[in-house]
Amino acid sequence: MLRDASRCFGQGNSGCWGGDFTFERCCIDSEAPLPAPLAESSAYPGCFVRDVVLRHAGAHAVFADLSLYGHQGCFLKNCSNTDKFEAVDPGICARACAAVEGCTAWSYGQQYGTKKCFLRKSDEGRASLPHWISGLKACAPKALLPAAVAHSAANSEGLKKCDAGKGEDGMEVRSAMNTWIFAIDHLQMAFRGRVDADTWQHIERIGQESRNFLQQLTSPYRPSDKDFPRVVYNNRLIFTHLEGALASQSSSESFFSEDASLPPHGRRMPRSIPGMVILVKYYDTS
Repeated sequence: MLRDASRCFGQGNSGCWGGDFTFERCCIDSEAPLPAPLAESSAYPGCFVRDVVLRHAGAHAVFADLSLYGHQGCFLKNCSNTDKFEAVDPGICARACAAVEGCTAWSYGQQYGTKKCFLRKSDEGRASLPHWISGLKACAPKALLPAAVAHSAANSEGLKKCDAGKGEDGMEVRSAMNTWIFAIDHLQMAFRGRVDADTWQHIERIGQESRNFLQQLTSPYRPSDKDFPRVVYNNRLIFTHLEGALASQSSSESFFSEDASLPPHGRRMPRSIPGMVILVKYYDTS
């Protein structure tokens, strides 16, 4: 039985037989020279290195909650504790590494027919692999301002359609609440230490209530139809109260329309970040 060369896209070990196929055994040429260590260079995207993959090799993976960045292709199908996820653009991978403590390098390429991101604690698992790219933590697109992310997420048309609960035009409630948590997390990053104690207490409270609602969706005592609109109402009160400050902090932020390096739930939001819209259905971490 001949090796299925299409799985390696015409590359790799020509003596690898289909019955023992694994991506690393068959697709990575173990006899190829070891690539040089990654080094900081120019700004993204000129800083990543082509034709280099960073292998876990039993020691170099970074496991973290990456559900903000991907929802498929994760380790054991659990994107809340994984070193990998499917991504349509290497910039998403770079952004994830930049945000995750302990990640010092990232690798991106096609595995088993899908584009995937891998986070690493070092570049010591280097190997030559055509069509893959790798970079250090500093090799990433411009960071997003938390206020701009929070403002755009909360004001996205897709999320607003869910305010009264799941309806004909609304998205799935779990996905909507995940997006609210995403928005509130960035609200906290934007205003930590910058608002009075009473306002901060309200921000923390809506975050906890949103998480409680999400947890209750899978508990024996699920929320009633009235609970979701109540939680959303309280969330909107706080975001409305901080609207001026959010808009002010977001005014200097700009991104290219259809920026593929943004996480899936952050692309094409139509408000404070031109050309971006939250697609709530993509941000379902169930």
